[in-house]
Amino acid sequence: MYSSNSPYYPELRQYLENLPVIESHDHFTGYLAADDALDFVMDSYYMSDFWSAGGEKITGMGGYSLFMPIPKHLPPQERWDLFLSIYKKSNKTAYARGMQEGLRRCWGVEDIGDYSQFKEFAEKLKSRDAAIYEKVMDELHIKAKIVDRVDLADYVEGKVPYSKYCRFAFHLSDMLDLHTKENIFRMQKYLKRIISCLDDYLEAFDRYFQMCLDFGIVCIKDVAAYRRPLFYSNPTKAEAEKAFNDIIFYPRDIHGDDKVRVLDDWLFHYCVRKAAKYGLPFQIHTGHMANIRNDVSKANAVHLISTLELHPDVNFDLFHGNWPYMDEYLFIGKNYPNAYLDLCWAQAIDPLYCVELMKRAVMTVPHNKVFAFGADTSMVEWVAGYLAIARDNVAIALAELIDSGWINMGEARQIAADWFFNNPNEFFKLGFEPI
Repeated sequence: MYSSNSPYYPELRQYLENLPVIESHDHFTGYLAADDALDFVMDSYYMSDFWSAGGEKITGMGGYSLFMPIPKHLPPQERWDLFLSIYKKSNKTAYARGMQEGLRRCWGVEDIGDYSQFKEFAEKLKSRDAAIYEKVMDELHIKAKIVDRVDLADYVEGKVPYSKYCRFAFHLSDMLDLHTKENIFRMQKYLKRIISCLDDYLEAFDRYFQMCLDFGIVCIKDVAAYRRPLFYSNPTKAEAEKAFNDIIFYPRDIHGDDKVRVLDDWLFHYCVRKAAKYGLPFQIHTGHMANIRNDVSKANAVHLISTLELHPDVNFDLFHGNWPYMDEYLFIGKNYPNAYLDLCWAQAIDPLYCVELMKRAVMTVPHNKVFAFGADTSMVEWVAGYLAIARDNVAIALAELIDSGWINMGEARQIAADWFFNNPNEFFKLGFEPI
């Protein structure tokens, strides 16, 4: 799918094919059903390129939505023709290649752009069941994955099953981003009385957090980059309390960012201090964001330097290769002992960027601080496709470093094992025997 002319590439790539993997970031906890073949194909990161190439005219203003299907009321051939009209303009991107590779590996589909193959796949999809999940995960040699779910309560209480591969992150969405009294009351169910002040709110949060600690969370996860710049000021609790009290006291108002940012910042640092207290890593979304029409400048990891300085006792897992801000990312990884570089999702966003980043990372950043892979997706087929790209990228980067004389084959194998397995295993304290 993506290779190198280096004489060392084939051996490295074969080694990686059988190397155990720990996914540093994903979203699904087990088998997810699928029935409509075209919806299934579109429910991957390829959808963003579909929209970018003009597909919004077909699906609606999907750039602001997680999923907008091609209208189902149309006849199958007409739906397919609409898909093909955009696919043939966008099928050379890494997103498209990852989607296609997942279909090839899991379903034997060589070209989803061929209608006869698509119809054959649609028929095969009818037989898809829960067995595919564990089968593919085992074939990929994935031993564990760090799963991000917005609300863990149902998992903690045993209401929702999850697979043996899952290790959970504690997601902060319900804790931060408070603009209304209704937002505050999201946490009230854990307090079992009315929240009327910031201390009540913190007590409610602490109870929920303790539930999740007892459940076995392995890290904390924040995605604030989708809604705000990653620069956090360091306000006092009194400043945060004033903003909180205004929200409580004016329950029908929607309080803007200019009013509540000080509260947002204080709560963020409160959560980082929780990570320090319990020895938990802290995952932060940096760089590129899902869907389209995003302002990536606010998500540059360089905005986090003051946070890294303020909390040297917390290890930060900085996501997505900070794409497209490579230089700042490498600088942070090199200069801050508590900053780790995570290429989850990035391998399928921009393979060339990741190859260059990994080559430069070997030369600039201690290689115990890099995580090679997290699919960050929903279906196990896309894990297969995106992991194939990641293995290609790592093999290319390390083979070219062998070509240059910087490392030898044994060192390349060990770096790959560290990036894919040993580093996340140690970072998240998963307890597997190191490679």
